[in-house]
Amino acid sequence: MLAPRNARSPLTYAGLALAIIIFIYYRPWSAATSISTFTGKSSITPANATLGFGGLYVVSGPGSPRRQHLEEAAAVTELQLRIPTQATWTDEDVRNFRPANEAETRVLTGSVKAWLSHHLVLREFLESGDETAVIFEDDIDWDIRLRTQQIPLAQQAAQALSGAPDLDTKQYPWGLPTGWDLFYVGHCGDYFGDVEKGTGVGYSHPDQLANTPHVLYKDPTMLPRTDLHPFTASILTAFNIPDQTRLVHQSKWPLCTFGYAITRRTAERILNEIAPAHEDPSRNIIAYDAAILSGCRDGPLKCYTVTPELFHHMEGESLIADMEATERQIFRPPVDAAGLEQVKYRKETSNIACGFFDGSFYYNGDQDRLAYLREEVGRKGKCLKGSR
Repeated sequence: MLAPRNARSPLTYAGLALAIIIFIYYRPWSAATSISTFTGKSSITPANATLGFGGLYVVSGPGSPRRQHLEEAAAVTELQLRIPTQATWTDEDVRNFRPANEAETRVLTGSVKAWLSHHLVLREFLESGDETAVIFEDDIDWDIRLRTQQIPLAQQAAQALSGAPDLDTKQYPWGLPTGWDLFYVGHCGDYFGDVEKGTGVGYSHPDQLANTPHVLYKDPTMLPRTDLHPFTASILTAFNIPDQTRLVHQSKWPLCTFGYAITRRTAERILNEIAPAHEDPSRNIIAYDAAILSGCRDGPLKCYTVTPELFHHMEGESLIADMEATERQIFRPPVDAAGLEQVKYRKETSNIACGFFDGSFYYNGDQDRLAYLREEVGRKGKCLKGSR
């Protein structure tokens, strides 16, 4: 745990509040808004076990080989996950999802089942009574300092962008739920345009960011530019973002749904309007994450993105077992393909500084080791990997 805040006089707090008000510049969502880099509060309190949301829900299919590692990572960093029991989707479920004329379908069978699995978790969230939730996919990785540093800093940035000076930050650490629909905390990039047409230096320009509601904030846990995913590094360079600086910004072209926070209102809209459980060939949507992207980019959802992301897809068991194995027969989207060599070299997940990818922090049921890892790794943030 971090040390408690030092006591301050009322005048000190008044001066600090005035400084923050002067320092932060805000306009409504519809206006072009740019908020300069801020350092946040002088001390931070670790996030709670649900990261300031009502619950953390996981999409994990029956017999998923990823689940044990996910649960062990959550135990080390003391995250409270809910993993709803998934259905075993049948051929009939897939047919019911597809249009009457199956020749018009564009959604592959695996994508249909993933889509239905997200729906099951969304419905469980709505039945829970929680006001907000994060929906995770079960192959995610995160930094060991997620709760102690990364999430509290991202929350401060979200509060600054909300423009609500009287906000009760303990009750609403991410801003009022009426002020946002979806937060991308885990993704594979928000590139301000179609990544297949090019992104970053030569394609992206500072005025794109300047005309987008955003806030920059320092994060000492962030990787140096040379160790970030090539696409991430390139777009940050194109936007003239200083090193070890993240952004919270209006979502522009967000890819993947590794970790997305939603409100109850948003969950209902996804189920019934944004990504209903039936394919509409006229929409030309080929996957669940593409439907969410469309809802954020084109409306009606009001979405924000943390860049670089705090959660990223972890490469699979085969890569861990044999880092030199050929990957030519495994299809990867452009973002994954571009980052693969760096993952092999760093032995860490893309954009994650000290995570769980290499297996160093798993404990295989050893409760003494778990207690040690919780204290030294999860709470104190010690990487404990070789020279680090």
